[in-house]
Amino acid sequence: MTIEGINDDITVSVGVPTLGEPQLERQGNLTLLRNMLIGKDFHWQRTVEALLPGEVEVNGKGECGVLNRLPVEKYLECVVGSEMNPGAPVEFLKAHAVISRSWVLGKILKTHDSSEEGKVDLPDRIIRWEDTCDHDGFDVCSDDHCQRYQGLQPIPGPVLDALQATAGEVLTGADGRLIDARFSKCCGGRTELFSSCWQPHEEESLVSFPDPWCDMEGLPDGDKSKVLSAILKEYDLENGGGYRWTAKADGSGIRRNLLVKFGRDIGEINGIEVLRRGASGRATLLRVEGSAGRIDIGKELMIRRLLAPTHLYSSWFDIIPDEGEEKSWILHGRGWGHGVGLCQIGAARMALEGHSYTDILRFYYPGAEITRGAGITREAAT
Repeated sequence: MTIEGINDDITVSVGVPTLGEPQLERQGNLTLLRNMLIGKDFHWQRTVEALLPGEVEVNGKGECGVLNRLPVEKYLECVVGSEMNPGAPVEFLKAHAVISRSWVLGKILKTHDSSEEGKVDLPDRIIRWEDTCDHDGFDVCSDDHCQRYQGLQPIPGPVLDALQATAGEVLTGADGRLIDARFSKCCGGRTELFSSCWQPHEEESLVSFPDPWCDMEGLPDGDKSKVLSAILKEYDLENGGGYRWTAKADGSGIRRNLLVKFGRDIGEINGIEVLRRGASGRATLLRVEGSAGRIDIGKELMIRRLLAPTHLYSSWFDIIPDEGEEKSWILHGRGWGHGVGLCQIGAARMALEGHSYTDILRFYYPGAEITRGAGITREAAT
């Protein structure tokens, strides 16, 4: 369907994971969730308390123990506060509100591709991805698999005013349809194509191009720290923004991950090799050689899961044998996340240097238009 506008009362259903049975306490017109699980299966996994607006109920199915239904605009206010610090540049927060609205409406209205075409599950080759359409019983989840939603966050009045100024705005393509407005933490200097990460086709406005904005390597340490601390949550600051990083992958860990995460055992791991890279340089197909065979693993998220206890920061890396230890490799990488669409760190730096939210959106989603209106309902998609 084309976008002629957005009804102010359209709601979103959010699945919220918890650590153990949900611990809920009603507080006026809000619900306190004492054990929300965030960063699930990532190295920053932890539990937090969250104040949830809207309707809240215990979900008896799956890993998301709580269902939270609330108006889309209230959800977006929470998302922008959850994804970034409230002290982030206002123009960046406005840009994020527009892309988050575009993205979540695509999930509610089911305008995005959810096909399984291209997935492979063979003894010697596994091609998988996890898309944000893979939920059953709710529209989106509250964690990084979709976009961060940690309930009501403290947002200063001027920032809230700025977010309300973009209310109802979405990104549309030349045909008037919502674009699939993806985003990641740091692209590492070049954005990636949709097909490198999900279904084997391209999406309008999700193209690969150089991005100089997330490169803060030339800034003095104090300035770099100031920029990052204004943008990132405390637990996101641990890797310095993700523009460049180094990790170690050892054969025993890769063998364990192959068995536990993919159900394969090819014996002692002797080597790893990138067979295919995306437009940015991210690995999209990795060959693993073992004493009892070999296997090819893709796409980028599966490679990140294979080579680390949880996830690598990204699949854009070079492989160097570790001279100090047999059957291990040093990975020199760049970027944090899949790299498709908007780069959060780059976009925030654009805002800090005086660019408007419309400048940011035009840079990261070439050809997309900002559309505003009222009238779209959930029922319009059925």
